[in-house]
Amino acid sequence: MSKAALVVEDNGSHAVLISDELAVVLAAWTLDVVGTMAEARRRMASRRYDLYVLDYWLPDGDGLELLREIRSSGMRAPTLVVTTATSAKVAVEAMKLGADDYIVKEEGYLATLPYAISEVLDRYRLADERRVLEDRLLRAERAATLGYLASGLAHHINNPLATIRTFLQLVPTHFGDPEFRERYLAMAVADAERIRNLVLDIIRAATVPPEGRDTHRFDEILGIAEEGVADELKAKGLVCRRRLPPVLPEIRVHREAAACLFQTLLQNAVRFSPEGAEIEVEAVHDASANRLVATVRDRGPGVPPEHRARIFEPFFTTAVHGLGMGLFVAARIADLQNIELSLVPEASGATFRVALPLA
Repeated sequence: MSKAALVVEDNGSHAVLISDELAVVLAAWTLDVVGTMAEARRRMASRRYDLYVLDYWLPDGDGLELLREIRSSGMRAPTLVVTTATSAKVAVEAMKLGADDYIVKEEGYLATLPYAISEVLDRYRLADERRVLEDRLLRAERAATLGYLASGLAHHINNPLATIRTFLQLVPTHFGDPEFRERYLAMAVADAERIRNLVLDIIRAATVPPEGRDTHRFDEILGIAEEGVADELKAKGLVCRRRLPPVLPEIRVHREAAACLFQTLLQNAVRFSPEGAEIEVEAVHDASANRLVATVRDRGPGVPPEHRARIFEPFFTTAVHGLGMGLFVAARIADLQNIELSLVPEASGATFRVALPLA
């Protein structure tokens, strides 16, 4: 179907001249020329146009009213408004309403009109090409991420499965050996647990809820996270020390998602903290950024400079028995919850900064 343009111009001689001028720049287009808003509405009801050229002064209204109707209907086709030389305010209002350009009806304007239309059409064409390229890039990035995740999953699932498979194969011939049963059964159970934890992390990453609209107290969110790591803290004799001001503004987040993020940061701190150490959680109100900024700090070895750019990648870990999914899940929660999550470079220990939106 050929492209079509609608020209709304009540001056008959001007309408003919406009049609002649546009015949070259809109070759192979269908050009409909009408003189009233009523006729323009009838034409627009019967088909969708790829370009609109609207005169301001019309017998039964004005071009701005028609422009407002076009934009409110969701049509994003290129639209130009033709104004009089004394109508600067009309031109400004037209641009505010979504016109792509305007032409002042003065001597020589008919010769300028085709160039203005060509420029607007080129802008739309380049914008469409850019969207196509961005979509292709996004699909390529998703495919690369999927391949990366698939290879990581294959590695982290195949290794534990090999242990479980070996145990099951040897059971018939070694069942009478209690040492074998205890040793390999423990290994098989541990590896099955690793697979289970990996699947749970993948589910958490894939099912992050949309950005929360409810308001919550930060100490409530932190309390849920601390409860989730209570056993791990106790096992290593660690203390989670809060350093919070007496009053903090409420934050606007999804409660469970934010608690999961902080629980992940606390679990990471527990994993790398020496026994008996402290984990510090501080929070301040950053009024200039309209954020509540929290930090989670441990006394572990810290993150080497060469690893800092990769810590939020899936399957990247320096822990002996880590899967490398925790910080990836935390980063994904942050991205989808309008939360800023970053590592604060320090010489010792690891400090994570979390900036949460205020209610």
